[in-house]
Amino acid sequence: EMMEEVLLEFRAGRMSLEGKRVVPDSRKGLVRIGRGEEGLIHFQWLERTQNVVELDQIIFPDEAVFEKVSQSSGRVYILKFSSDERKFFFWMQEPQSDGDSQLCNSVNCFINRPIDMIGEDEAEASVPMHMSEVSEDTAEDDISSRAGNLVDQTVAGESAEVTSSAGHVQLADLQRILRGIQAPAAVEDPDAGLGLGDILTPDLVSPLIEKLPVQQRLASYLPEGPWTPETITELLQSAPFRQQVETFTHVLRTGQIDLSQFGIDSSKYNFTVLSFLEALEDSVAKTAESAAKQDGHKDAMDES
Repeated sequence: EMMEEVLLEFRAGRMSLEGKRVVPDSRKGLVRIGRGEEGLIHFQWLERTQNVVELDQIIFPDEAVFEKVSQSSGRVYILKFSSDERKFFFWMQEPQSDGDSQLCNSVNCFINRPIDMIGEDEAEASVPMHMSEVSEDTAEDDISSRAGNLVDQTVAGESAEVTSSAGHVQLADLQRILRGIQAPAAVEDPDAGLGLGDILTPDLVSPLIEKLPVQQRLASYLPEGPWTPETITELLQSAPFRQQVETFTHVLRTGQIDLSQFGIDSSKYNFTVLSFLEALEDSVAKTAESAAKQDGHKDAMDES
């Protein structure tokens, strides 16, 4: 039951099938997807108050799919196996429903990731933080919720494009997406091994959070606050945030990102984390230089 690495967590309750109806279990629950000590993907459901694992399913690629129950008007989802008749129903307990479809896509990406890909990108990541004690304290619970909603935007967006009119993600499409984002076998650039997770560590980031006005700067990019240096640090250490960082690193390394959206000329920089950071640094320097020139021009106007 102990996870070697937690890949995704979000709040959801169980539901039981009674005849042809699904009846919700009112208890507070948590869905956790992770890699077990044997290297396989586990789909777990925990009773959140006591932190007790009540469901633990090992899932192999192409064996199961997680999708919305179209017959229900509520936020009801089903995990169903193609290999047998196993069906498990859940109802979303995250405060905001607008993240449900992204969570659903992320679940499918993780449970259908080829086994030989598992652990490739995580090899250099820091030791994962297990949420072994999910407290009912509202601040901690709120952080868990907000971090859980920071799901893989890139892969989720691609998955959304290949859903059928019925809204069901096709396994063949998922396999195609996952094959498309596999990292190259050999990386020639010595800097390519560096990941964002190696840089965004508490030791390096905490002093910045304490000194700089990052709360105001970051507020527009984060779920609703309030955010403090402590809660930002906690978010940076959460499993969902680290997974997001790893995914961005992976997409960056494999060149599947349009650098122009960051104001970067891709012809001048390589697809490595170090090159990406150098590009951002150059961009900030140019912006500061431009602002300084404008200020100088204003001063000259004032003096005249």
